[in-house]
Amino acid sequence: MTIPREFIQELLTRIEIIDLIDGRLPLRKKSNNNYFACCPFHTEKSASFSVSQQKQFYYCFGCGAHGNAIDFLMQYDHLNFKEAVAALAQLAGIEVPKSDSTTSSEPIIDQGIYELLDAVANQYKQQLRKHPKAIQYLKQRGISGEMAKEFCIGFAPAGWEYLLQTFGKTAALKQQLFAAGLLIKKDDGSFYDRFRERIMFPIQDRRGRVIGFGGRTIDQTEPKYLNSPETTLFQKGHELYGLYQTLTIHRQLQKVLIVEGYLDVIALFQYQITYALATLGTATTAAHLKRLSRYTSEIIFCFDGDLAGRTAAWRALLVFLPLMRDDLQIKFMFLPDGEDPDSLVRKEGAAFFAEKIKEAWTFSHFFFHHMMELADLTHLDGRARFIKLATTHLNQLPEGGVFKQMMFEELARKTRTHVDQLLQKSPKSSNYPRKFIKIRSPSPLRLAMSLLLQEPSLVKILDKPLPLLDTPGLATFVELIDIIKKNNVTTPAALREYWRDHPLQKTFAKLAQMEHVISEKGLTHEFKGAISHLHKMSQEKNIESLLTKAASKGLSFDEKKQLNDLIHAKNKVSSATDE
Repeated sequence: MTIPREFIQELLTRIEIIDLIDGRLPLRKKSNNNYFACCPFHTEKSASFSVSQQKQFYYCFGCGAHGNAIDFLMQYDHLNFKEAVAALAQLAGIEVPKSDSTTSSEPIIDQGIYELLDAVANQYKQQLRKHPKAIQYLKQRGISGEMAKEFCIGFAPAGWEYLLQTFGKTAALKQQLFAAGLLIKKDDGSFYDRFRERIMFPIQDRRGRVIGFGGRTIDQTEPKYLNSPETTLFQKGHELYGLYQTLTIHRQLQKVLIVEGYLDVIALFQYQITYALATLGTATTAAHLKRLSRYTSEIIFCFDGDLAGRTAAWRALLVFLPLMRDDLQIKFMFLPDGEDPDSLVRKEGAAFFAEKIKEAWTFSHFFFHHMMELADLTHLDGRARFIKLATTHLNQLPEGGVFKQMMFEELARKTRTHVDQLLQKSPKSSNYPRKFIKIRSPSPLRLAMSLLLQEPSLVKILDKPLPLLDTPGLATFVELIDIIKKNNVTTPAALREYWRDHPLQKTFAKLAQMEHVISEKGLTHEFKGAISHLHKMSQEKNIESLLTKAASKGLSFDEKKQLNDLIHAKNKVSSATDE
């Protein structure tokens, strides 16, 4: 579903960003229409988080977090774009319209399915109380009643049609249960329950909505664990068990620990290690890492200490290589033989387990340790093989990062070579996006763009096209002007939606928040002055070009007239300025 931009503009005019943020983060007024607080997105002692009532925009001078009301909900409440728009629409008392566009490939989810899954989870919880055998199993595993309640643990009774008979009263409900992965369809078109006689672990999304289930047998039935199949709500390669509970406890996550199973997460939570999450029957994926990096900058992956565990860890490292950022720290924790997080924390206690987490291997340490097992560095041919294998992997790291440079420096140190030699042999990735030049000069262009971002109505002053200048940023300025004119954008918050994914969005954010010692009445004068300066630059450049040609090749009659007119116009402007 695509949300019409017109609706987003209307929504942003109905939302007061000061009230929205102040409801979650106490603001204090400091100057003019700006409010300040300590930034909720990084640790600081002095208030550098600024919210402008006039611009309906926030900006942190410490970490650079910025945006409008939609961005704030995305960052603060960990919502995606559509969820943030829906939350604001509910707050404003309006309904999000559905676009007629058919270009989107995203499935439209019936909101009633969330209510159905929640009802199923509650039914399983009630059944747990009626089955002493299931309760006894949980007690044997050391799961307290408090943890069972926290994670909504339930029980699916024996029988092929318990859920079907309880909730599948109509054909439509049966189809919903089937779509949610709770029923299996027979060849004759009839249905039966997927989960039978299993401890049930509801899988919740980051908002606490049930999107699937995991079931664990209490006897020797195979498979031991059974998860919901892939559905429109539940994609195993994206979801993480325990995320909702973790985010409920931690507004800011210093780190997360990724483990294998439901019971590992629950056991660690019970021992106050409340930052553990589990993948859902799959290896860690790139989607997992991208999601996790939204919440924290330190991610620790827990593996068994045997060969299988280290092999799984290496495979995970290879997935992470192209996604590594300088601000992201990934570690690998290896458990003693025969232990899992559940057994280890119960046997040795939380303090011991926390120390083990601190001993986790860094990304670089694990990488080079694994590489050295593949080649003998005491011989020249071994070092050559080591370099060949290592550079093949390190070339997958993102270009331009400090981490990549440091990894190559460490490779050079270990192989007694020079880092420049290694980098010369390292092919540049043809897929790496070109760098965009930050708009730093000339200052009149930065001023004009900053004023326009803060007051889009200034576009009405532009009664003639901008001059053609080979100046970094001018094309982007023209692009902004076209956006404002074509879409009748009137506020900075609405304009934000048109540069949300622009390569220069960080630069725009800084310009939009730039303080100008200018009265509101003086904005028009300053903007006109900046535009005039751009025209003057173009004029001088044309004069210089014609004078250069006159000195070398000579000018035609028309070119001489053009030069005379340009000089006359320049002198006229200078005289007016002197007066």
